[in-house]
Amino acid sequence: MKQKKSGIIVCLVIAASLFQYCSKTDSVSSSLISSISSGMVVGTTTIPLPKLPDAPFNYSNLPFPAHIAVNLPTVDNTPITNQISNDGATLGRVLFYDKNLSKNNTVSCGSCHRQDLSFSDSAIKSRGFLGGSTDRHSMALLNVRFYKSGKMFWDERANTLEDQVLQPIQNTTEMGMTLSELVPKISGLSYYPVLFQKAFGTTEVSTDKISKALAQFVRSIVTYQSKYDQVKQGIAAFTADERDGETLFLTAGNNNTCAGCHAPPMFITSNPAGPFGLGDPVDLGINNQRRFKSGSLRNIANSAPYFHNGSVTSLQNMLAANIPAHSVGPQDRQKLLAFLQTLTDLTSINDLKYADPFK
Repeated sequence: MKQKKSGIIVCLVIAASLFQYCSKTDSVSSSLISSISSGMVVGTTTIPLPKLPDAPFNYSNLPFPAHIAVNLPTVDNTPITNQISNDGATLGRVLFYDKNLSKNNTVSCGSCHRQDLSFSDSAIKSRGFLGGSTDRHSMALLNVRFYKSGKMFWDERANTLEDQVLQPIQNTTEMGMTLSELVPKISGLSYYPVLFQKAFGTTEVSTDKISKALAQFVRSIVTYQSKYDQVKQGIAAFTADERDGETLFLTAGNNNTCAGCHAPPMFITSNPAGPFGLGDPVDLGINNQRRFKSGSLRNIANSAPYFHNGSVTSLQNMLAANIPAHSVGPQDRQKLLAFLQTLTDLTSINDLKYADPFK
Protein backbone atom coordinates (compact mmCIF):
# COMPACT_ATOMS: atom_id res chain seq x y z
CA MET A 1 0.00 0.00 0.00
CA LYS A 2 2.82 2.38 0.87
CA GLN A 3 4.54 1.54 -2.42
CA LYS A 4 1.32 2.31 -4.28
CA LYS A 5 0.97 5.67 -2.51
CA SER A 6 4.60 6.46 -3.23
CA GLY A 7 4.05 5.68 -6.90
CA ILE A 8 1.05 7.99 -7.03
CA ILE A 9 3.02 10.78 -5.38
CA VAL A 10 5.90 10.35 -7.86
CA CYS A 11 3.44 10.49 -10.78
CA LEU A 12 1.88 13.65 -9.39
CA VAL A 13 5.30 15.26 -8.96
CA ILE A 14 6.27 14.36 -12.53
CA ALA A 15 2.96 15.68 -13.87
CA ALA A 16 3.39 18.91 -11.95
CA SER A 17 6.93 19.24 -13.25
CA LEU A 18 5.76 18.69 -16.83
CA PHE A 19 3.02 21.27 -16.38
CA GLN A 20 5.53 23.71 -14.93
CA TYR A 21 7.92 23.01 -17.82
CA CYS A 22 5.19 23.67 -20.37
CA SER A 23 4.28 26.88 -18.59
CA LYS A 24 7.91 27.98 -18.68
CA THR A 25 8.13 27.11 -22.38
CA ASP A 26 5.07 29.23 -23.06
CA SER A 27 6.51 32.08 -21.00
CA VAL A 28 9.69 31.99 -23.08
CA SER A 29 7.62 32.42 -26.24
CA SER A 30 5.69 35.34 -24.80
CA SER A 31 8.87 36.86 -23.40
CA LEU A 32 9.84 37.80 -26.92
CA ILE A 33 7.12 40.39 -26.75
CA SER A 34 6.91 41.21 -23.05
CA SER A 35 9.39 41.96 -20.28
CA ILE A 36 10.99 38.97 -18.51
CA SER A 37 13.98 38.37 -16.27
CA SER A 38 14.83 34.69 -16.82
CA GLY A 39 17.13 33.12 -19.39
CA MET A 40 17.40 30.03 -21.56
CA VAL A 41 19.87 27.36 -20.46
CA VAL A 42 22.27 25.84 -22.99
CA GLY A 43 24.51 23.25 -21.39
CA THR A 44 25.70 24.88 -18.19
CA THR A 45 25.39 28.44 -19.52
CA THR A 46 22.36 30.64 -18.94
CA ILE A 47 21.72 32.89 -21.92
CA PRO A 48 19.79 36.04 -20.96
CA LEU A 49 16.63 36.79 -22.89
CA PRO A 50 15.87 40.23 -24.30
CA LYS A 51 13.38 42.37 -22.43
CA LEU A 52 11.09 44.03 -24.95
CA PRO A 53 7.87 46.04 -24.64
CA ASP A 54 4.50 44.61 -25.70
CA ALA A 55 4.30 47.14 -28.54
CA PRO A 56 7.50 48.08 -30.41
CA PHE A 57 9.11 51.46 -29.92
CA ASN A 58 8.76 54.06 -32.65
CA TYR A 59 11.78 53.90 -34.92
CA SER A 60 10.23 54.56 -38.31
CA ASN A 61 8.25 57.77 -37.92
CA LEU A 62 10.29 60.14 -35.78
CA PRO A 63 8.91 63.66 -35.17
CA PHE A 64 11.73 65.61 -36.80
CA PRO A 65 11.42 69.39 -36.37
CA ALA A 66 10.99 71.41 -39.56
CA HIS A 67 14.61 72.61 -39.80
CA ILE A 68 15.70 68.97 -40.01
CA ALA A 69 12.82 67.46 -41.95
CA VAL A 70 13.20 69.86 -44.85
CA ASN A 71 16.83 68.84 -45.44
CA LEU A 72 16.83 65.13 -44.84
CA PRO A 73 15.27 63.75 -48.04
CA THR A 74 18.30 64.92 -50.03
CA VAL A 75 20.88 63.21 -47.80
CA ASP A 76 19.12 60.07 -46.54
CA ASN A 77 20.99 56.89 -47.60
CA THR A 78 18.16 54.50 -46.66
CA PRO A 79 17.63 52.12 -49.63
CA ILE A 80 14.15 51.47 -50.94
CA THR A 81 14.79 47.77 -50.30
CA ASN A 82 15.39 48.29 -46.57
CA GLN A 83 13.08 50.94 -45.19
CA ILE A 84 13.05 51.25 -41.39
CA SER A 85 10.17 49.49 -39.67
CA ASN A 86 9.49 49.34 -35.95
CA ASP A 87 9.72 45.54 -35.90
CA GLY A 88 12.80 45.48 -38.13
CA ALA A 89 14.66 47.94 -35.92
CA THR A 90 13.54 46.02 -32.82
CA LEU A 91 15.14 42.86 -34.22
CA GLY A 92 18.20 44.94 -35.11
CA ARG A 93 18.41 46.27 -31.57
CA VAL A 94 18.46 42.73 -30.15
CA LEU A 95 21.11 41.64 -32.67
CA PHE A 96 23.18 44.77 -31.98
CA TYR A 97 23.47 43.93 -28.28
CA ASP A 98 23.57 40.13 -28.53
CA LYS A 99 26.97 38.76 -27.52
CA ASN A 100 26.05 35.47 -29.19
CA LEU A 101 27.05 37.15 -32.46
CA SER A 102 30.68 36.73 -31.36
CA LYS A 103 32.70 33.52 -31.43
CA ASN A 104 32.86 33.05 -27.65
CA ASN A 105 29.73 35.01 -26.66
CA THR A 106 31.68 37.84 -25.02
CA VAL A 107 31.36 40.79 -27.41
CA SER A 108 28.46 42.51 -29.16
CA CYS A 109 28.27 45.47 -31.52
CA GLY A 110 27.22 47.47 -28.46
CA SER A 111 30.44 46.57 -26.66
CA CYS A 112 32.41 48.93 -28.92
CA HIS A 113 29.56 51.35 -29.64
CA ARG A 114 28.22 52.32 -26.22
CA GLN A 115 24.97 54.23 -25.93
CA ASP A 116 26.25 56.33 -23.01
CA LEU A 117 29.16 57.47 -25.20
CA SER A 118 26.99 58.30 -28.21
CA PHE A 119 27.64 54.86 -29.68
CA SER A 120 31.40 55.27 -29.64
CA ASP A 121 34.03 54.04 -27.17
CA SER A 122 36.15 55.81 -24.57
CA ALA A 123 39.09 53.52 -25.36
CA ILE A 124 41.45 54.61 -28.12
CA LYS A 125 41.07 51.14 -29.58
CA SER A 126 38.33 48.72 -28.58
CA ARG A 127 38.81 45.18 -27.27
CA GLY A 128 37.84 42.22 -29.41
CA PHE A 129 36.45 38.83 -28.41
CA LEU A 130 39.88 37.45 -27.46
CA GLY A 131 41.14 40.69 -25.92
CA GLY A 132 42.91 41.99 -29.01
CA SER A 133 42.73 45.63 -30.08
CA THR A 134 40.88 46.98 -33.08
CA ASP A 135 42.83 48.70 -35.84
CA ARG A 136 41.11 52.05 -35.38
CA HIS A 137 39.09 54.00 -32.85
CA SER A 138 35.40 53.12 -32.68
CA MET A 139 33.45 55.62 -34.77
CA ALA A 140 30.27 57.12 -33.32
CA LEU A 141 27.18 55.68 -35.03
CA LEU A 142 24.92 58.72 -34.65
CA ASN A 143 23.14 59.99 -37.75
CA VAL A 144 24.92 57.69 -40.22
CA ARG A 145 21.58 57.52 -42.04
CA PHE A 146 22.39 60.98 -43.37
CA TYR A 147 25.83 60.27 -44.80
CA LYS A 148 24.57 60.57 -48.37
CA SER A 149 27.09 58.32 -50.13
CA GLY A 150 26.25 55.49 -47.75
CA LYS A 151 29.93 54.51 -47.49
CA MET A 152 30.97 53.31 -44.06
CA PHE A 153 34.09 52.83 -41.90
CA TRP A 154 36.81 55.44 -41.48
CA ASP A 155 38.25 54.44 -44.86
CA GLU A 156 34.83 54.09 -46.52
CA ARG A 157 35.61 50.51 -47.58
CA ALA A 158 31.96 49.43 -47.19
CA ASN A 159 29.64 50.81 -49.87
CA THR A 160 26.52 50.63 -47.71
CA LEU A 161 25.49 50.31 -44.09
CA GLU A 162 24.07 46.89 -44.95
CA ASP A 163 27.59 45.84 -46.02
CA GLN A 164 29.23 47.42 -43.00
CA VAL A 165 27.20 45.79 -40.22
CA LEU A 166 28.32 42.26 -41.13
CA GLN A 167 32.04 43.01 -41.29
CA PRO A 168 32.79 43.40 -37.53
CA ILE A 169 31.05 40.07 -36.94
CA GLN A 170 33.47 38.40 -39.35
CA ASN A 171 36.55 40.31 -38.24
CA THR A 172 39.09 37.95 -36.68
CA THR A 173 39.92 40.48 -33.94
CA GLU A 174 36.51 41.96 -33.22
CA MET A 175 33.90 39.15 -33.10
CA GLY A 176 35.52 36.19 -34.85
CA MET A 177 32.53 34.57 -36.56
CA THR A 178 31.96 33.36 -40.10
CA LEU A 179 28.61 33.87 -41.77
CA SER A 180 28.23 30.13 -42.16
CA GLU A 181 28.55 29.83 -38.37
CA LEU A 182 26.37 32.84 -37.64
CA VAL A 183 23.12 31.71 -39.27
CA PRO A 184 22.69 28.37 -37.44
CA LYS A 185 23.81 29.94 -34.18
CA ILE A 186 21.18 32.68 -34.39
CA SER A 187 18.59 30.17 -35.62
CA GLY A 188 19.16 28.08 -32.51
CA LEU A 189 18.31 30.84 -30.05
CA SER A 190 14.71 30.63 -28.87
CA TYR A 191 13.96 34.35 -28.85
CA TYR A 192 14.65 35.02 -32.54
CA PRO A 193 11.91 33.17 -34.51
CA VAL A 194 9.09 35.53 -33.51
CA LEU A 195 11.34 38.58 -33.97
CA PHE A 196 12.25 37.54 -37.54
CA GLN A 197 8.59 36.70 -38.19
CA LYS A 198 7.48 40.16 -37.13
CA ALA A 199 10.27 41.92 -39.02
CA PHE A 200 10.25 39.93 -42.26
CA GLY A 201 7.18 37.72 -42.27
CA THR A 202 9.18 34.52 -41.84
CA THR A 203 11.08 32.79 -39.07
CA GLU A 204 13.89 31.95 -41.48
CA VAL A 205 17.24 33.43 -40.45
CA SER A 206 19.63 34.58 -43.17
CA THR A 207 22.64 36.86 -43.40
CA ASP A 208 20.62 39.22 -45.60
CA LYS A 209 17.92 39.61 -42.95
CA ILE A 210 20.50 40.00 -40.16
CA SER A 211 22.21 42.68 -42.22
CA LYS A 212 18.98 44.53 -42.96
CA ALA A 213 17.75 44.46 -39.35
CA LEU A 214 21.05 45.70 -37.95
CA ALA A 215 21.14 48.47 -40.56
CA GLN A 216 17.59 49.52 -39.69
CA PHE A 217 18.46 49.86 -36.02
CA VAL A 218 21.66 51.79 -36.66
CA ARG A 219 19.90 54.14 -39.10
CA SER A 220 17.26 54.80 -36.47
CA ILE A 221 19.85 56.26 -34.06
CA VAL A 222 19.38 59.94 -34.81
CA THR A 223 19.55 63.12 -32.73
CA TYR A 224 17.11 66.00 -33.00
CA GLN A 225 16.43 67.17 -29.43
CA SER A 226 19.52 69.20 -28.54
CA LYS A 227 19.65 72.85 -27.48
CA TYR A 228 20.64 73.66 -31.06
CA ASP A 229 17.37 72.13 -32.25
CA GLN A 230 15.40 74.04 -29.64
CA VAL A 231 16.98 77.29 -30.79
CA LYS A 232 16.10 76.55 -34.41
CA GLN A 233 12.51 75.89 -33.34
CA GLY A 234 12.36 79.19 -31.47
CA ILE A 235 11.87 77.66 -28.04
CA ALA A 236 15.36 78.45 -26.68
CA ALA A 237 18.09 81.01 -27.28
CA PHE A 238 21.87 80.83 -27.67
CA THR A 239 24.15 82.58 -25.21
CA ALA A 240 26.44 85.22 -26.71
CA ASP A 241 29.33 82.73 -26.92
CA GLU A 242 27.13 80.05 -28.48
CA ARG A 243 25.81 82.53 -31.06
CA ASP A 244 29.31 83.74 -31.95
CA GLY A 245 30.49 80.14 -32.07
CA GLU A 246 27.85 79.25 -34.63
CA THR A 247 28.95 82.20 -36.76
CA LEU A 248 32.55 80.99 -36.60
CA PHE A 249 31.47 77.45 -37.45
CA LEU A 250 29.66 78.65 -40.56
CA THR A 251 32.10 81.29 -41.78
CA ALA A 252 35.62 80.92 -40.36
CA GLY A 253 38.18 79.56 -42.77
CA ASN A 254 36.62 80.98 -45.94
CA ASN A 255 36.26 77.97 -48.27
CA ASN A 256 37.37 75.55 -45.56
CA THR A 257 34.70 76.20 -42.95
CA CYS A 258 33.73 73.65 -40.33
CA ALA A 259 30.36 73.38 -42.09
CA GLY A 260 32.13 72.33 -45.27
CA CYS A 261 32.65 68.84 -43.81
CA HIS A 262 29.97 68.93 -41.11
CA ALA A 263 26.93 70.51 -42.75
CA PRO A 264 23.97 71.54 -40.60
CA PRO A 265 21.45 70.49 -39.53
CA MET A 266 22.89 67.00 -38.91
CA PHE A 267 26.49 68.28 -39.07
CA ILE A 268 27.61 65.58 -41.47
CA THR A 269 28.35 65.34 -45.18
CA SER A 270 29.84 62.69 -47.44
CA ASN A 271 31.05 65.37 -49.87
CA PRO A 272 33.44 67.62 -47.91
CA ALA A 273 34.06 71.04 -49.36
CA GLY A 274 37.82 70.87 -48.94
CA PRO A 275 40.62 68.34 -48.40
CA PHE A 276 41.16 67.05 -44.90
CA GLY A 277 44.31 65.50 -43.54
CA LEU A 278 45.47 64.20 -40.19
CA GLY A 279 49.13 63.37 -39.84
CA ASP A 280 49.43 59.60 -39.47
CA PRO A 281 52.48 57.81 -40.86
CA VAL A 282 50.84 54.39 -40.53
CA ASP A 283 47.21 54.81 -41.55
CA LEU A 284 46.55 56.59 -44.85
CA GLY A 285 42.78 56.21 -44.87
CA ILE A 286 40.55 56.45 -47.93
CA ASN A 287 42.44 55.22 -51.01
CA ASN A 288 45.72 55.98 -49.19
CA GLN A 289 44.98 59.71 -49.55
CA ARG A 290 45.49 60.66 -45.88
CA ARG A 291 41.82 61.46 -45.49
CA PHE A 292 39.01 59.81 -43.58
CA LYS A 293 35.25 59.68 -43.38
CA SER A 294 33.79 62.61 -41.46
CA GLY A 295 31.27 61.83 -38.74
CA SER A 296 28.37 63.83 -37.39
CA LEU A 297 29.37 66.48 -34.85
CA ARG A 298 26.15 66.00 -32.94
CA ASN A 299 26.99 64.78 -29.42
CA ILE A 300 30.66 65.51 -30.17
CA ALA A 301 31.16 66.66 -26.57
CA ASN A 302 30.18 63.16 -25.42
CA SER A 303 32.26 60.98 -27.73
CA ALA A 304 35.96 61.59 -26.97
CA PRO A 305 38.60 60.63 -28.01
CA TYR A 306 38.47 61.83 -31.61
CA PHE A 307 39.59 60.90 -35.12
CA HIS A 308 40.41 57.50 -36.59
CA ASN A 309 43.32 56.86 -34.24
CA GLY A 310 41.84 58.43 -31.11
CA SER A 311 44.82 60.76 -30.95
CA VAL A 312 42.86 63.84 -29.84
CA THR A 313 41.54 63.46 -26.32
CA SER A 314 39.25 66.49 -25.94
CA LEU A 315 37.48 69.22 -27.87
CA GLN A 316 39.82 71.77 -26.34
CA ASN A 317 42.81 69.87 -27.71
CA MET A 318 41.16 69.52 -31.09
CA LEU A 319 40.62 73.25 -31.43
CA ALA A 320 44.18 73.99 -30.35
CA ALA A 321 45.93 71.20 -32.28
CA ASN A 322 47.80 71.57 -35.53
CA ILE A 323 45.21 69.74 -37.62
CA PRO A 324 44.27 71.23 -40.98
CA ALA A 325 40.90 72.97 -40.97
CA HIS A 326 40.41 72.40 -37.22
CA SER A 327 42.65 74.82 -35.35
CA VAL A 328 41.21 78.19 -34.36
CA GLY A 329 42.70 81.20 -32.64
CA PRO A 330 42.82 81.30 -28.82
CA GLN A 331 40.29 84.14 -28.77
CA ASP A 332 37.73 81.99 -30.61
CA ARG A 333 38.13 78.60 -28.98
CA GLN A 334 35.73 79.13 -26.10
CA LYS A 335 33.05 80.43 -28.45
CA LEU A 336 33.33 77.51 -30.84
CA LEU A 337 33.43 75.07 -27.95
CA ALA A 338 30.26 76.63 -26.49
CA PHE A 339 28.47 76.17 -29.80
CA LEU A 340 29.59 72.55 -30.24
CA GLN A 341 28.20 71.74 -26.81
CA THR A 342 24.74 72.88 -27.92
CA LEU A 343 24.72 69.89 -30.28
CA THR A 344 24.48 67.41 -27.38
CA ASP A 345 21.22 65.45 -27.35
CA LEU A 346 20.89 63.70 -23.99
CA THR A 347 17.78 61.86 -25.14
CA SER A 348 19.72 59.65 -27.52
CA ILE A 349 22.09 58.45 -24.81
CA ASN A 350 19.30 57.67 -22.36
CA ASP A 351 16.42 56.51 -24.55
CA LEU A 352 15.35 52.94 -23.70
CA LYS A 353 14.65 52.11 -27.33
CA TYR A 354 18.37 52.40 -28.07
CA ALA A 355 19.47 50.63 -24.88
CA ASP A 356 20.71 47.09 -24.31
CA PRO A 357 17.59 44.85 -24.07
CA PHE A 358 19.57 42.09 -22.32
CA LYS A 359 20.06 44.20 -19.17
